[in-house]
Amino acid sequence: MPVSSSSSLQSLSRVGLGCGVFSGAYGPATQENAIAAVRTAFSSGINLVDTSPYYNDSEIKLGKALLALRPEFPRSSYHICTKLGRYGYHTKDFDYSRERVNASVAESMRRMHTDYLDAVLCHDVEFVSTSEVVDQALPELFALKEKGTVHNVGISGYPLPVLLEIAQIQQQRGNPLDVVLSYCNYNLHCQTLKEYVPKLRAAGVKTIVAASPLSMGLLSSGSTPEWHPAKDEVKNAVAECADLVDSKLLGRYDVTLAEMAEKFAFEFDGVDVHLVGARTSEEVVRALAAYEGTQALKESNDGKYMEQEVQAVYEQVLRILQPFSSYTWPSPPADA
Repeated sequence: MPVSSSSSLQSLSRVGLGCGVFSGAYGPATQENAIAAVRTAFSSGINLVDTSPYYNDSEIKLGKALLALRPEFPRSSYHICTKLGRYGYHTKDFDYSRERVNASVAESMRRMHTDYLDAVLCHDVEFVSTSEVVDQALPELFALKEKGTVHNVGISGYPLPVLLEIAQIQQQRGNPLDVVLSYCNYNLHCQTLKEYVPKLRAAGVKTIVAASPLSMGLLSSGSTPEWHPAKDEVKNAVAECADLVDSKLLGRYDVTLAEMAEKFAFEFDGVDVHLVGARTSEEVVRALAAYEGTQALKESNDGKYMEQEVQAVYEQVLRILQPFSSYTWPSPPADA
């Protein structure tokens, strides 16, 4: 697994393991599956795991997995990224106070059996005022960085203008962000992150993470989660793509829409890490195969799938979803 040379997180793998899926939001997620997924990830060269207190019991399951695997993979061999500030669905469930920052960091360390966190991000910053982020939470996180408890400080969220605004404020204050995590902004149906990467770099952001190449489960052949915020027009276009791939390729080339979506996202070299959620060892293997396949295609200099029929279907998928290349949904939602 190649590592990112531009990341401020030392020797960070180009693919990270998103552990929000351990919450059960995307289907059953047992502790045994979590251990197997983390073991497969670490054995394959992935050295970043990402979670949050908001993801139900994800931190707890990840912590138990890390503890069980410690004889094989010591704490120094991987990076833990977690978040704080968001503890429920509604805006009333957010708390960016200095007191909650310290309590949240301490609780995350306890759950994951560690005395330091490699990165801590303010979670879904668009749900609160900018002042709560830059005047309360971030100063306290940078104070914890000075103490060595937190090694890197950042933010996560969906609307890119909000992420950029906070990054620019931090740069103007002489304390630029170490990490920005953007989710669902570079995939088959949306590529808006590409234009923001140079702006985030110019604002001093050292590590940029692109999360959810499958757009929170939308870009797969299975049923889309009921809670997914995309409008029906996008969901219907994705369903058309899934039917096309299944009817043309399933059983012949063993290619799925999810694989196409991951390969598409992995072609983007502008970010330091692609964060992929995987509940099971098998899902980890699939994501890594997609990444390695993308790198092989780049080296072939033609950027195409090896099989002509698969390439033709892939190009048809791109045409169907092209109208939505700049589509984003409102965040926070109206009912938050």
